[in-house]
Amino acid sequence: MSTPEPQSIPNNSEHSTHGATTPISSSTHKRSSLKNRRSSLFAAARASFHRTRGQSGASVETLRGSTGADFEGYATVHRGAEEGFLEYFDLSNLFSCGKKKEGLYFILIKGFHCFVFKDEEAKSPKYAIELMNRKAVVQPSHASYVPRVPHPGVGKDATYTSVHLETSLGDVEYKFTFANEGGKGEMANRFSGAVTAASNNASTEQVRTRLGHGGLLNKRSSVRYANQIGKAKAKDQPEAPLTSGEVLAGMPTTETYA
Repeated sequence: MSTPEPQSIPNNSEHSTHGATTPISSSTHKRSSLKNRRSSLFAAARASFHRTRGQSGASVETLRGSTGADFEGYATVHRGAEEGFLEYFDLSNLFSCGKKKEGLYFILIKGFHCFVFKDEEAKSPKYAIELMNRKAVVQPSHASYVPRVPHPGVGKDATYTSVHLETSLGDVEYKFTFANEGGKGEMANRFSGAVTAASNNASTEQVRTRLGHGGLLNKRSSVRYANQIGKAKAKDQPEAPLTSGEVLAGMPTTETYA
């Protein structure tokens, strides 16, 4: 009498597909492990940010996350739009200890904010600009503009394009100036598009939250972290200079007598 061959007992963690044995939940385990690892990284970064009072824990690499930034690149940044004569009436200049309001910075847009870094290696942004209810207006290219600090990798014959970051009322809060790549304002246009997208996304989330649908929002961990850092660093923005209207309104008037 022949002895029957033992039958194999199927493993619950595996399934066979055309003779190939594959773990059922291996991809799920990998995703869960990756998510936990990212959460741990942002938790450590958040702790560093609070421990150093915003001086570290929010580097360019950290804010990029695994999905990258919506925009990044160098730009000359100027607070407000007025330059030259009106700067003499800006009282904040009296207490700036020689600091210039215009300089070359590394710009990164992620989530609902524009982050302004000293350079690409900085451990934390100098400040952040909220982009909700903001619009970017591209200006004509400057044929004779020469920045105070040369832009990286740009020749002497380079041209530049400025973008005004305006409020919904049309007030210019910042002026960003980008070097043209190949004679075109590619950087300026990409920055403008990123600002528009961030502003629209922020407004959409605000409406959903007001309607009670905030729990349905599903943002990546890097975007949530960027929004948290953005809210904290927005308080560090340089003081806005006086506008021409404010200067004229503050000047003494000449009274006439009959």
